[in-house]
Amino acid sequence: MKIGITERGDAGIDMRWVSKMDTVNGAILITKNITNEFIYHVMRCNKPIIIHCTCTGYGGSQLEPNVPIPEKQILKCMELIDKGFPASYIVLRIDPIFPSPKGLKKLDDVLSLYSRTLYYKGVTRIRISIVDEYRHVKDRYAQRGWPSLYGNNFQASTQQLQETVSLLDMYGYKYECCAEKELASMSDKITERGCISPYDLFLMNLSNDTMTENPQNRQGCHCLSCKTELLENKHSCKHECVYCYWR
Repeated sequence: MKIGITERGDAGIDMRWVSKMDTVNGAILITKNITNEFIYHVMRCNKPIIIHCTCTGYGGSQLEPNVPIPEKQILKCMELIDKGFPASYIVLRIDPIFPSPKGLKKLDDVLSLYSRTLYYKGVTRIRISIVDEYRHVKDRYAQRGWPSLYGNNFQASTQQLQETVSLLDMYGYKYECCAEKELASMSDKITERGCISPYDLFLMNLSNDTMTENPQNRQGCHCLSCKTELLENKHSCKHECVYCYWR
C-alpha cells in the first residue's frame, strides 16, 4: 500500500500530484494556498484524500510573500467544506510556528481565526511544528537585516518551546506533531503523530497491519512506511518563503 504526500512542493499550486493519484491508495495533500484549481481536482478524485490546510499567520508578509493572507486561506478551506468535502478529512496545519514575541502573536491570531471559523465547521485536528533555522536560512535573514531566532543554534530553546506551549494550552485544543519530542513532552494536549499515521489510514478506511514507522530515518519521525512523495521538487516553490529549507 502507498499513501502519497506533498512535502516537496505545495499541492495547491503544483497539480502534478493529480496524475499520480492512480499510483497510490490515498493521499495527504499539504497546501498554504487552496486554489480553485486545487478544489476542482480534489472534489473529482476517487481516492481518499486528507488535506493539511497550512496557515502560519504570515501569509502576504515579507516572510511568505506569495502566500495568501490567513483570512483568504481559511475562507477557501471553508469553501471546500461547503462543496461537500468532509471536515473530518481536513487538518489545520500551523507549520512552522516562530517562537518569538511576534511569531507567538501570529500563532494567537491563527488560533483565534480558527476558533471563529473552521472549528464551527467541524475541523478538529491541528498539526503544529516549530521552525528550524538552517545556515542558509540564517543567511537569508541576515541579508534582510533580520535577527536569528536561535543565535548559533538550529532549533528553539526549551524556554522558547515553553512559551509556545503556554499559548497553545491557553486555547485548550488538542494538537499533533511529528519529530517534536521535547515540544510534545511539555503538554498532555500535544500528541506525537506522523504526518501519515494509523489514524489517517483509519479515516481512509485502509489497513495499517503491515506498516512500520519512520521510512526516512529521521530522528523522532512517526510517519508510516507507506509514505511516498507525489511532488519531487528540490527547490523552493513559487511561494518563496524565506525560511524554506531548500537552498
